Amino acid sequence: MDRKAGGRTMKLVRQLGISALALGLGAPFAGSLFRTQPRGLDLDSIARAIDEGSDHVSARQLAEWIRDRRPGLRVIDVRSPAEFRDDPIPTAENVPIDQLAKSHFAPGQTIVLYSQEGAHAGQAWVMLRSLGVTQAVFVPGGLADWRDEVLYPLLPPNASPAERSRIEALSHYFGGSPRIGAEQGGNVASATRIGHGSRRRGC
Repeated sequence: MDRKAGGRTMKLVRQLGISALALGLGAPFAGSLFRTQPRGLDLDSIARAIDEGSDHVSARQLAEWIRDRRPGLRVIDVRSPAEFRDDPIPTAENVPIDQLAKSHFAPGQTIVLYSQEGAHAGQAWVMLRSLGVTQAVFVPGGLADWRDEVLYPLLPPNASPAERSRIEALSHYFGGSPRIGAEQGGNVASATRIGHGSRRRGC
């Protein structure tokens, strides 16, 4: 399977999973979804956001927002407090998924949700949409994406100097160490870390 086909498959899986979750969340609020749509749960807008890709943001984009101190940015880790203490993303606050419904979200905020590998953050996104919070997105691969795209990104050997410099600078800002190497069949054949070590920079 080539990368483009794989991307379409992953998008379909995410659409099916989140749509199923939306239906599951909505079921307790109404006797039948075929008779009435649960109050506050706009399945059409949820499906549209998934289809357009506006339901999520990449880890690299999030890193740029944090670095640039984007106004109104609120990064939320939905894992347990114990998991959060181990390796949070800089500037993140811990709101476990079972506490989200009790939290206040101000208009104008950009809310970014993440979890260990993305599944719980996707569920949290649907929860917020069901509560009428529309300015939220999630990181699909969670902390795994943060490590692969921000802390230890792979620099292709044929990357342009400008692209290489941009990725390296972002990684170094967060105390990361980019890798350079070749990919074979989607796997890193060989990679060597370059840069400033692993100290996380405060921001």
